[in-house]
Amino acid sequence: MSGTERIAHPLVIVSSAAHERAVMDAGAVHVAVVDPLRGGEQVMAFLPSARDWQIGVGYQFPEFVIGLPAQLADLRDDLAVRLGDEKCRWFDWPFDGDVTDALAAARPMWTDEIATLDDIPEPGEPRFYTSGFPSLDAHGFRFDLPAFMAIIGPYGSGKSVLLRQLLVNLRREHGWRCLLTSFEERVKPRYQRDLRRHFLNCRIQDASEADIAMADAEIRKGFVFLRRKRNTTLDLERLLDRIEFAVRVYGVKVVAIDPVNEIDHQVPKSESKTDYMGRFIMRLKALADDYNLLMICCAHPPKDGVEKRLSRCGMLTLNDGADTAHWGNKSDIGWCVWRHLDGPTLLHIDKLKDHETMGKPTLAELHLDLGLNQFRVARMGYDILEDAE
Repeated sequence: MSGTERIAHPLVIVSSAAHERAVMDAGAVHVAVVDPLRGGEQVMAFLPSARDWQIGVGYQFPEFVIGLPAQLADLRDDLAVRLGDEKCRWFDWPFDGDVTDALAAARPMWTDEIATLDDIPEPGEPRFYTSGFPSLDAHGFRFDLPAFMAIIGPYGSGKSVLLRQLLVNLRREHGWRCLLTSFEERVKPRYQRDLRRHFLNCRIQDASEADIAMADAEIRKGFVFLRRKRNTTLDLERLLDRIEFAVRVYGVKVVAIDPVNEIDHQVPKSESKTDYMGRFIMRLKALADDYNLLMICCAHPPKDGVEKRLSRCGMLTLNDGADTAHWGNKSDIGWCVWRHLDGPTLLHIDKLKDHETMGKPTLAELHLDLGLNQFRVARMGYDILEDAE
């Protein structure tokens, strides 16, 4: 045979002799089996790579259909690049239906990045979750998972108290187990005391020993704590590893990092703090996406910026967060918390990624019950600021 022979049928690439027989029984004419342990070498020995693959073997296939198990996705992608991705289609093995249907329905490469409407799977029935704060929920506030939530507020504003109350609410409302960092405060006695009061809904001195034991049982079922090991560095990689461990082993659904400035942020010399924080947030978002989590980060705004803004009776926004504007750009949900001297605490629900399903931004005035260390929503609406002037 001289020159290049054009072939009318595609070359189907599979990973076992059994799969080879199946596709040939379905009518495939040309089949190559790739050994996963050898990568693409086996196929490429038959089909040399580079731009002249079709000349080197004397065959010019119109296209390639790659049918490999999902765990061999990296091998599939490598083959596509070497063979020419515009000529490749793929399907996962196993599949629904018969082999003939799988071959016919094989999709172009990179549909997780370049996709038509039909390439994108149906998301299923969306679910939205209440916060456990009756006034906020009546306003329409809802959580959607996965989500990244930022809570911005200066020291002493009440954001940590509000966070712990929210976590207990989510446990009660939806049964979610929470991972809460313990950096600035100890689990015992501070966290335990606060969480007890939330589950008891009364002062600890007014509760019986049996009620306190029941509250502790709820804490054990609903909470796991991330503590900093003495003389170790808790950087981004270690943080992600420990969070993932808690999710896989303890079934954590909500992660609360309070405060984020207690992480050992190791910013490369070649990267600005702003860019690093953007990458930090995106890594946390990716982990939330992988496990369908609610990821919450508490952060402080710069003191000078807060004083200047609040002196004009302004509102805190996510863009007031320290080190980066990415708190506003990348968050799905954003709360900002502050108070004026001895006045009430104000909560600005600054960002909700979908106003139709998660509610609209608003302002809430919170009153603190000192005996319970719990907030209640006294009123809502942006006219609260007018009264503060």
